[in-house]
Amino acid sequence: MSIIKRLNSISGLPTLPEVALKVQQLAFSDEGCALALARIIEQDPSLTAQILRVANSSYYGTGSRISNVQSAVTRLGFNEIGHIIVATSIIKNFSAPSNSNILDYRQFWRHALTAAHMASMTPRFSAVKFNPDEQQTLYLSGLLHDIGILLYDQFFNAEFQEIVAYAMKNEVSFLEAEAAVMPRETHAVIGAALLEMWKLNPAAINGVRFHHAPEKASDKQKSIPFAIYLSEYILCNSGIGSFEGQIERQGGEGSILSELNIDAEKLPAYLSEAQNEVERSDLIMAIDGSQPVSNQNPDKLLRAI
Repeated sequence: MSIIKRLNSISGLPTLPEVALKVQQLAFSDEGCALALARIIEQDPSLTAQILRVANSSYYGTGSRISNVQSAVTRLGFNEIGHIIVATSIIKNFSAPSNSNILDYRQFWRHALTAAHMASMTPRFSAVKFNPDEQQTLYLSGLLHDIGILLYDQFFNAEFQEIVAYAMKNEVSFLEAEAAVMPRETHAVIGAALLEMWKLNPAAINGVRFHHAPEKASDKQKSIPFAIYLSEYILCNSGIGSFEGQIERQGGEGSILSELNIDAEKLPAYLSEAQNEVERSDLIMAIDGSQPVSNQNPDKLLRAI
């Protein structure tokens, strides 16, 4: 039986948290207000504590200490709150490591969070027009782009072990090994299948399905896959939480920038913001009170392209 068919039969498969969907819909809607958003968050005491911890962190500036969610929403902003809650809710639902000891989950989520933030800031640097729905989708697709790797680790461990063993034996990257061992059911394919089960919008699904082959997406749906691919290209080639290894692309970064219509002169500013997102991702990873994922120097980003 194929992995996709087996995926549909898994009873304990995590679902997209309802609170994440509610918050995302409200945070990005025209009708959203701080009070309504705060009431949704306050239904979850754990989520409330996390939001207050982030709002009072030094990363978001100094000032009077905040003690209620409505003030936190005002300080952080709707988009920021929406991103944080979506991220923490999904991470919580997918943070039950298997017994394989192959995947470092904290490194994985650091990579995913940074990719999500980098993808979501692409419209500010690109001359390509992203509509509001696409801008909302960029973060979610970026966060979930490698969710298929977690599915492999948690539910299809034998196949995951086979891919990793092939990579080690042949001294190739995970991506190359995956293409050799499971060419029709890569992590991008099964990740997209999960998003279809969750009934997410087609733009989010395509962003995950084509994040390693954005040119294969339809002409009208290439912008999101290319935005995620750019963040993936930078992060994988600079070792920021990457499990997949380096990415080689004919034409290099120039072809990616061309597809996204990003002026090469804007790249240093893009990379500078990306450095900040590494720090921000460490903050979100640490909101449960644990230490940041690693002390890796984010300056490596600047050497990626």
